[in-house]
Amino acid sequence: MPQDLSLNELLIKISQAYTDAESKVGQCNVLVIGKTGVGKSTLINAVFQERLAETGVGRPITQSIRQYTKQNCPITVYDTLGLELDEEKVKKVQFEVDKLIEDQRMLPAKDHIHVIWYCINHETGRFEEIEEEWLRELVHKEVPVILVLTQAISLDEEENSSEFLKWLERKNLPVSYLVPVLAEDKKVGKFNIESYGLERLVEATFELLPDVAQKAFVKEQIASIKLKSEAAFKYVSGYVASSAIVGASPIPFSDALLLIPMQTTMLAHITVIFGLPFDKAFISGVLSSIAGVGGMAATGRFIVTNVLKLIPGAGTVLGGAISAATAATLTMALGLAYIELLRVYLQAQISGKSLSMGDLTRLFGEFYKDYATSGRKTLKDDEPVPREIDIE
Repeated sequence: MPQDLSLNELLIKISQAYTDAESKVGQCNVLVIGKTGVGKSTLINAVFQERLAETGVGRPITQSIRQYTKQNCPITVYDTLGLELDEEKVKKVQFEVDKLIEDQRMLPAKDHIHVIWYCINHETGRFEEIEEEWLRELVHKEVPVILVLTQAISLDEEENSSEFLKWLERKNLPVSYLVPVLAEDKKVGKFNIESYGLERLVEATFELLPDVAQKAFVKEQIASIKLKSEAAFKYVSGYVASSAIVGASPIPFSDALLLIPMQTTMLAHITVIFGLPFDKAFISGVLSSIAGVGGMAATGRFIVTNVLKLIPGAGTVLGGAISAATAATLTMALGLAYIELLRVYLQAQISGKSLSMGDLTRLFGEFYKDYATSGRKTLKDDEPVPREIDIE
């Protein structure tokens, strides 16, 4: 019979799994090219949860390139400084960029330049011949390039386009994507134009990244909660398959604790993917809410016993049997409910709002019960923050 675990011991296991998962997220390196004033720093800070492009933080690695990173952050941004359309200056920056790409390529894959954002200011409507020449030469470096149109505040709302954008598209530039972006809200006269395009940029970037960079990018970007949810769901699917194997015997009801190690690891992976720190009080509230208990005295066996009561047909008599289907349902409900909760939590954080621990634990209990009793196997497409929740 497996050893029972106190809630405190469960939290220790989740913490250990979190540390292990965080150490395996890899590394993502983004090279940002563009003239001074196009809004590169604003773009970088809008995409990543760490404000990487703060003044004075970047480390100069050449006369023209500055490196932005922070401790324990798996994202490094290389920014070209002072790029002006003087042919001599452009050639100098181009030489240093080429050398950076080649030098990094000599290192392990995690240190390569993984994607390039080439930024031009949409509002100026200018794309010089020397820029086009550089873009066409960059294709030979075998690093995917996204042409980012920054400060794009004059797109036609119906077509989501402009004459400048259409002109660029007709040039058939050697770029993977052309993405117009307004990185932050902008006031024009009496009107406020909301930011847009960041989610598209993030999703396009993710598609182009190698495996070694994808987890790090998903973890640190804050422009697409959808992307985080999809990545987390892949982990849930894997752990559901593993739990079904455990239950295929079927396992004795009292041995349901065999599921706990994989489920705690699953929760840790989801937390890392959402880019959130391990919070003992938060996880404690989550586990307690599904068991209907409070405090640190709950045991793994008590949590499992209470959780199983939510599964139709699972049985509640100790010594019965848990089938593969029930084991899978338990794990799926736990994973999906936790993703739903972190979607709400992160959306509130991004909006500068707050949810009380009471609201969060109550929400998780409701999410879990809904997924467990319905047998749903996919995430709901509800609004990130339910309307009935009062966010201060």
